[in-house]
Amino acid sequence: MRKFLIYADEAWTQSHIYSENRYHCFFGGFFATSKEFKQFEKKLNLLHKQHKQSKEIKWGNISKENLNFYNDIIILVNDFLCENEFSKYRQFFMDKHHEYQGLQSSVLDSQFKMYYQFLKHSFGFQFIPYQNVEIVFFLDTHSSQQHKEKLKEFSINFPRILNRNDIKVEIKFIDSKRSKILQVCDLLMGAAGYYGNAIYERKVNGKRRMTKHQKLKRDFGKTTYNMLRNIDAKFRNTKAFNWFETTGTDGTKANHFHHKLRIWKFIPNDSVKNPIWLNKNLSKGKTLIKINTP
Repeated sequence: MRKFLIYADEAWTQSHIYSENRYHCFFGGFFATSKEFKQFEKKLNLLHKQHKQSKEIKWGNISKENLNFYNDIIILVNDFLCENEFSKYRQFFMDKHHEYQGLQSSVLDSQFKMYYQFLKHSFGFQFIPYQNVEIVFFLDTHSSQQHKEKLKEFSINFPRILNRNDIKVEIKFIDSKRSKILQVCDLLMGAAGYYGNAIYERKVNGKRRMTKHQKLKRDFGKTTYNMLRNIDAKFRNTKAFNWFETTGTDGTKANHFHHKLRIWKFIPNDSVKNPIWLNKNLSKGKTLIKINTP
């Protein structure tokens, strides 16, 4: 039986905190074999020691003092995705331009519903070209035992839903502080949310210009974007990469699995386009400057 692992995490999901952000509710995950992940984590641990870092890898921890360390992480991510046969990366997010009109849920319930969609669809498991496959998800542990149990129940029904009874799915919850791979997921999604929402353009403490820290994070976000764009170009032979639009299938549905890198802008059913989130209504920092009524 072939066995694959997935490390996945979320970021920018707390809508009551990040209400100004057009792009939100990010989920990101790596897919690979156990052997490939072990080598990746080994290299991350070695890099951590070489740079004498004591803090965990985290978007919020980037600073002038450790920038070289974080740039080296991006190089490792690039190598991990480019040099391994089975390694893949998936990013899921939502766009407030598409406003959900259905039944409203609590922030926590909504977050787990999005997790469900991400795990169910982002990796294209129904197109795995092997029989008798085991897939183990490693997710960051969560305070809600109820929602963790729901996800585990989902994993039991997962093969039936996909009409792939030869696939066995298991979900495990681990502390991200003990997993540098989960920490790298946080880093990539932090970069996506910061860069895509142009947070570097937002004035800090009334200052007229961008702060040095904002410039640093902007540049790191661009470095991350360029890394993903180059990988997409290399493996899809196309320049049509957009960090904030769904990646095309190139005419083949099975590419939901086969593509090395995929972006998915999730648009729920019962959604309508909200014109106030068009770029013409947003400031340089992607915040609303006026409200148009349809």
